[in-house]
Amino acid sequence: MTRRLGIAGAVLLVALIIASDWIFGGAPNPYRAPDPIAWGSSSGASGAICTFAPPTPGQ
Repeated sequence: MTRRLGIAGAVLLVALIIASDWIFGGAPNPYRAPDPIAWGSSSGASGAICTFAPPTPGQ
């Protein structure tokens, strides 16, 4: 396997993953998606659209 063939295969695999996510994936729901900056801290962001989210059970 040459280096050029390996690079082409890697680029093709990434393109295939992106295309399959685009075709079979749905739009993210901002009320169910985790905060991208939370880093697993379980605390959401304050302000912005997060304040419009409906309360979760137990709150």
